[in-house]
Amino acid sequence: MMGQALQLPLENWLADHFGQRRAIVKLARRPCPYSSSFTLDEIDVGFADGSELQLVMKDLSPEAMAEGARQARPEFLYEPRREIQAYRRILPFAPPGTATWYGAVVNPTTQRYLLFLERVDGLELRHVGAFSIWERAARWIARFHRSFSPADLARLVEQSRVLVYDAAFYWRWLERARRFAARRPAVRRRIDRIARGYAPVVSRLARMPRTLIHGEFYPCNVLIRRTGYRVRVCPVDWEMAGLGPGLIDLACLTAGWAQRDQRTLMRAYRGAASDGATKSAAIPNDFWLDFLCCRLHLAVRMLGWSDTWAPPPHHAHDWLAEAEWLADRIRR
Repeated sequence: MMGQALQLPLENWLADHFGQRRAIVKLARRPCPYSSSFTLDEIDVGFADGSELQLVMKDLSPEAMAEGARQARPEFLYEPRREIQAYRRILPFAPPGTATWYGAVVNPTTQRYLLFLERVDGLELRHVGAFSIWERAARWIARFHRSFSPADLARLVEQSRVLVYDAAFYWRWLERARRFAARRPAVRRRIDRIARGYAPVVSRLARMPRTLIHGEFYPCNVLIRRTGYRVRVCPVDWEMAGLGPGLIDLACLTAGWAQRDQRTLMRAYRGAASDGATKSAAIPNDFWLDFLCCRLHLAVRMLGWSDTWAPPPHHAHDWLAEAEWLADRIRR
């Protein structure tokens, strides 16, 4: 959508949001510098009353996917309505901080899917040095995980196209990793060794309580905005929203941290997940083992993502060595 083709539907969506129609007299659009798997545009809106609004438009249509993402992303993950439904149905239950949803285009006939959101001016968490802010992010995602009653959870899963973390989902990633390693005998032997002890891991993952999760709660997908003493935690890119163990998100957040720091973030998470009732510095063995299993799933997922893909620099890591180490720890 360009120019006037965008103005009228945008006026309609904003009228629904604000409860009254506001005439748009200025509309400027430019590419967003924030990287994503899909095309992002910044939109500056000027109203007749002199007020302004800053938006971002995310184009989730098939042709708007970045070429690198198109080549690497597993086809079974692509569902453009998932993120739109996350903002429309799921995130109203979330703690404060997420970007305001202003509307969306959903047209399966033309394969047109657009998402209009508040433009949040913040730093990616990976660029924030203060560890206390990372603890805030751990507490935010813990509160998100406990935001849903059983009835709400069942209804939202039925209404939304979230990924479902079940045994078949976990096995699928390992099978992909083994297939991609077929022409690399040394790598295949290492993955096969992980696979020999993977059944108990999958069983444990499948038994964990499930809630709605972000799915890729990596520091690059968490914006931090500071205004004076106030800190806003704003998770973005909900394309992998799913029904799964909450510790999947904690494992994403803590990837790359030393074990001592991981335990600190785990304590922040546990305290918020239990509404502050968890005061002990000790991490129960069962909680720690669940966490290790979630970390192993993430490592296997990276190995099974694509046979032609290399992680971006902020995800660069020896995921095979990580998976081996975790598998050995879990087997003990």
